[in-house]
Amino acid sequence: MDDFEKKWKRIQEQLRIQMSGDERPRVSSGRTLFGIQSEGERKMEEFARQIEAECQARELGKEGNRRKS
Repeated sequence: MDDFEKKWKRIQEQLRIQMSGDERPRVSSGRTLFGIQSEGERKMEEFARQIEAECQARELGKEGNRRKS
């Protein structure tokens, strides 16, 4: 199931809950409901990618040094 289908399913479920009155609807921002990232989330993902790239570069450097020895 792709992201669009997941988001659409989530929207449908929330609408069903609200219309049936079975449960009290959860309060959710449009960002959360539609999967829109905040600026903070984008920065955190960017930092995570940078850290991952640095770790991979270190590992490649270690392997290169081992091969030269």
